[in-house]
Amino acid sequence: MLQEADIEQAVDLQARSYALLKWMAEGIRRGFIGFDAAHAYAHDAQAAAAWIERHYADLPPPARPPREHLAAFCRLFTTYLDGGQRLVRDPGQRLYSPDAHCFCEMCSWYIHKASLTARTISSGDRRRADRQMRHSLDELALEHDRLLEDGDVDRLMRDPAFRQALELYAYTETLLRRLRGGGAEIGVPLALWRRFAWTEQGAPKRKFRLSVESILDASALLRQRLAALS
Repeated sequence: MLQEADIEQAVDLQARSYALLKWMAEGIRRGFIGFDAAHAYAHDAQAAAAWIERHYADLPPPARPPREHLAAFCRLFTTYLDGGQRLVRDPGQRLYSPDAHCFCEMCSWYIHKASLTARTISSGDRRRADRQMRHSLDELALEHDRLLEDGDVDRLMRDPAFRQALELYAYTETLLRRLRGGGAEIGVPLALWRRFAWTEQGAPKRKFRLSVESILDASALLRQRLAALS
């Protein structure tokens, strides 16, 4: 069962750790952080902790972890590159035009590409995300002394609100596991994230923010539907 205090910590550290990863990528692009050093920090929790301690005062406040949660922060921070994000050594440049309205020489110019990119979601990632959702649902059903049959799951998943709540709930479980050092299957966090934080057209929802309230609401909806099923 998800605990509110754990969710509050997870949401805060998720925002800070991703902000640090983006800041680090910008540092690579601008040349004040070496690519090899950044790659090492982003893969090893102990190296990340030592680096953060040395540069703690220099980190932007939104990316600076509370010292009492540094270990959990670093465990989460070092899962991003394995979970679907990628640091790029030499991203190059791309042609840019405001609102992509015209790419003539007067209306467009070259800008640096991002030093942080996300992997393309594969069919394997989607299958693993489905498996994580089913696992989360089965664990939740056991709290109601219920073993779900495939028919039960099919009926529940036909409800879009239930499906999106389960996507968010499953993502939160992977987030908590990453904070504790358990990691996550390759591509699963990113695949789950894009199911509820992106539009059906494949773009980030502009005003979406992971929140404690949305996770608690998702958990309550799932429990309500499971109780009714019983």
